[in-house]
Amino acid sequence: MSVSELARKWGVSEKAARLHSESFVWECCISWISMEIMHSDRQKKKECLPRYLASGANYVSLTAAGDSGGLVSTAVHYLAGERRFIKETMADTCILVERFEDIERARKEGKLAVGFHFQGCNPMHGGLREEPGDLNLVQFYYDLGVKQALLAHNRRNISADGCHEDGDAGLSTFGQKLVKEMSRVGMMLDCTHTGERSTMEAMEIYGQPVIFSHSNPKRMFNHPRNITDAQIKACAETGGVIGVCGWGPIVNASNDASPEEVMKHIDYMVQLVGPEHVGIGLDYVYQPELTTQRMQRQPEYYAPTKNMGSYGYDVALMDFMPPEDLPMLTELMLKKGYSDDAIRGILGGNFLRVAKQVWK
Repeated sequence: MSVSELARKWGVSEKAARLHSESFVWECCISWISMEIMHSDRQKKKECLPRYLASGANYVSLTAAGDSGGLVSTAVHYLAGERRFIKETMADTCILVERFEDIERARKEGKLAVGFHFQGCNPMHGGLREEPGDLNLVQFYYDLGVKQALLAHNRRNISADGCHEDGDAGLSTFGQKLVKEMSRVGMMLDCTHTGERSTMEAMEIYGQPVIFSHSNPKRMFNHPRNITDAQIKACAETGGVIGVCGWGPIVNASNDASPEEVMKHIDYMVQLVGPEHVGIGLDYVYQPELTTQRMQRQPEYYAPTKNMGSYGYDVALMDFMPPEDLPMLTELMLKKGYSDDAIRGILGGNFLRVAKQVWK
């Protein structure tokens, strides 16, 4: 497709279309798992991934498990099904990433590179072992395509405090060991959804670039899911990247995840730590109605604590920035006067740099 055709398709200028199509676009978080329906939503999943490819994306990371329902058996069964789905059903458009070279191969073949992540480390649970978790599972999951993992998802788990805890207790003893093992194996440490003290301790221990896959600056919108300037700066000091999130309840009080509103968060971080530490992690879901209902049915993970307001979890329908809006972010960055190199980094080059450094 020519540049002029892409510009018309995406609704952007030809300059933005050319830059976007030539850049490596990395979407750091798609909320993929739907525990209520598990494998029964294949048709919607088949329709979702090509939307990213059509929007210029080159790599996406899918949620494969998390703290909610985070049993080892659940994670293994889900990963088994999703690996087969990507490698067989989606073979014409997708390549499952098992090593860094698969990303380069996917781009050469015009396909979407697909990896997995965990939203919380309860799938590392140790079962009957004396220790609450099993460190051997880190390498096991990594070999299955889980290239990044959150320590905790909103609430306290076996490794860390989440960002919705009234306290801020930091890493557990197991959590400290887990961070070191993730670094050894090459699994990217993701501090999104995690309590501030836990993230600061983890960033000191990990010893490599750290990411926040889908977080926004708290100075822009004071939501417990967003992160402080201190966290942003600490991440940048590791050489890491913060993926700006397009989930309405943490973008603003209006639940507005339009590209213009998301761009405000991108620009805040660029001004604070530089474009080389900013990326994109939209946290898009392909079934927003089901996701909104699920969050409202799981108060153990999403309900406000005694010190919080509703913080957008009670809206009728949560807003998510869709992949089709990715080219518009390129347009908005050009209008802000960002250099081509800065835009390429934010679109995906920065996450690509971290993966190349961290993955083993």
